[in-house]
Amino acid sequence: MNTRTSSRAKVVIVDYGTGNFLSVKKTVDRMMVDSLVTSHAKDFADADKIILPGVGHFGTAMSNLNRLDLIAPLNEAVLGKKIPVLGICLGMELMARHSEEGDVPGLGWLDAVSIRFRHSDTARYKVPHIGWNQVSIKKKSRLMNDVSALAEFYFLHSYYLKINDPSCLLGETEYETIFPSAIETENVFGVQFHPEKSHDSGRRILENFIRL
Repeated sequence: MNTRTSSRAKVVIVDYGTGNFLSVKKTVDRMMVDSLVTSHAKDFADADKIILPGVGHFGTAMSNLNRLDLIAPLNEAVLGKKIPVLGICLGMELMARHSEEGDVPGLGWLDAVSIRFRHSDTARYKVPHIGWNQVSIKKKSRLMNDVSALAEFYFLHSYYLKINDPSCLLGETEYETIFPSAIETENVFGVQFHPEKSHDSGRRILENFIRL
């Protein structure tokens, strides 16, 4: 599926078969931004920004990226050309070196692994983590610029990143476990929540990313 709107920035939204790309596309469309939903590697070459959305199973997602021959072009765009990339939910988890879900390697853009929630109070803290929660911002950030410290975001996930490099930590959220809910390092950005479902605060984050 390839769709464009006309305006000031070309945002490539990666369709790898498990993503929530349509809701992301609708949100970007409301900003009157030039955008493209694609599963074709050639489209990454002249992107200004890349969004890697995602819901579903880590192993399936990596299998689909392999099947579509998207991993090498994504690496070239993100690691080689330093095109800014935003991972959303599963898309952020895919940036890790490895995941417990499927026991498979990830893209390896972050020194991190994806692990499942293990709660002691299972009556109160259900898995998956579904609903609204706050993000505690840990450093000055281009991604979180003008986002209120009291803002809440919509989460839907069973896994989260365990990061080994604290310098990339942008935000944390508590769900019995305190987990990284946002990361930022050089041109690589990620959010564990869904900004496209998080009303004005989520829209602000997407606007900040597009304006980088």
